Amino acid sequence: MTMINIKLAIIIFLTLDFLAAVFSSSMGFDWFVNMQVGFISSFIVIILSLFGYKKMVENKIALTDENLIERDVIDKIEDPYDLYDDYDDEKLCQKTSKLKENIKHVKTSARGYFSIYRIGGYTLFFISFLMLIKSGYFLFLPFIIGISIMPLGTLIYGIFSYSIKKFAKSFEFLKKYN
Repeated sequence: MTMINIKLAIIIFLTLDFLAAVFSSSMGFDWFVNMQVGFISSFIVIILSLFGYKKMVENKIALTDENLIERDVIDKIEDPYDLYDDYDDEKLCQKTSKLKENIKHVKTSARGYFSIYRIGGYTLFFISFLMLIKSGYFLFLPFIIGISIMPLGTLIYGIFSYSIKKFAKSFEFLKKYN
């Protein structure tokens, strides 16, 4: 995502939140509090989940870069199909065993599910939900509307991004023939 795309996403989310805040403030204080708590807590969950996945991908890239052994040019010329390399029994078993690959895949994907950032975001969401219930301000409909601002904003962002790309391509097409 480029900086322009991030700015567009933030503008869309804040615009939707502003519209929801104006609407909810006309409905009463309970509506306003529920919509804002729903929006802010869902926003935090998404941001922390993305941050956790970013860290997971960076760690996986770092591990891949450390384990990647580049063959030198002479070795590539003498053995272009990598036929004469000596493999340990363990490495050979890892390449042939589908079970080990599946277990490895589950381990790497589980890091994303059990990321401390993601768990922290959902914990904060759950605590804010419980605080609304405990204080007596909880209303179901405005809370769900507040949560749905993020998915709706993502949908609008996708439509805008697609439209902008199509417009830019058509403009480049017209520019070539003028």
